[in-house]
Amino acid sequence: MLTGPVARHYAQAVFEIGKDDHTVDAWLQDVRLIAEYFTNRQLIFILGEPNIRFDRKEAIVRDLLGDKIRPEAMGLALTLVERGLVSLAGRIRDQFETLYNDYRGQAIAQVTSALPLDDAARASITRQLESITGKRIILHEQEDRSLLGGVIVRVGDTLIDGSVRRRLALLRRQIAQGGDTGDPLNGFDDVKPLLDLPGSGGVARPLPDDAAPEGDARANGAGSAPSDANGAGGPAGALSLASQRDAPAGRRGHDGKSGRRRSKGRRR
Repeated sequence: MLTGPVARHYAQAVFEIGKDDHTVDAWLQDVRLIAEYFTNRQLIFILGEPNIRFDRKEAIVRDLLGDKIRPEAMGLALTLVERGLVSLAGRIRDQFETLYNDYRGQAIAQVTSALPLDDAARASITRQLESITGKRIILHEQEDRSLLGGVIVRVGDTLIDGSVRRRLALLRRQIAQGGDTGDPLNGFDDVKPLLDLPGSGGVARPLPDDAAPEGDARANGAGSAPSDANGAGGPAGALSLASQRDAPAGRRGHDGKSGRRRSKGRRR
């Protein structure tokens, strides 16, 4: 059985009923609650056991959900039990939420950041995503310290990776390919402002030819880049690549190489 199309069929049918009866919001709450119970492994096993009569299963469902959902939603729950589709409740909920968000002109943005977002960063992400999508954005936030800094944003099937971890990977690939191969964000002008968020460490771009990183630790992103007067520095563990790009190349020595002087010892 193709579970995806079946789940969409049930979600679409319930959604159309909600639109006709002006009960879409009530259906959203009911579908979520049904999925909350029907994703319990023990309950899935009991309701899917062929040796248990349907009237016994119905009694269990009514005992659990009878005073929590509307009679119309109870009909959906019992239909899933009768047809052996209890395990699809979670997918039906997800499909219904997609239909609901489109209907309300809104979108869910899953934002993953290395550190908790402050109010300014949260407002900036929301404003820029609304500008890109044309929809009202609802943020769902989570943390992942392995990102080092910046954010990863997923809206539907669209992924915007503005993490320092990805920027460092792009920079390493450019260096391996022979240095300056252009802006790694070329062609993404509409999302560049989203990546320059507070604490993101700046947008990764290749270093100038005459400004080699000072030591391996800064080249691979280890350690903490100090903040400059303009606040370009990132959080602990983040590499402020944008600020390095604009920094002076340093004094040149007699051998013409940046930051080094050739010294000759005296002959005795």
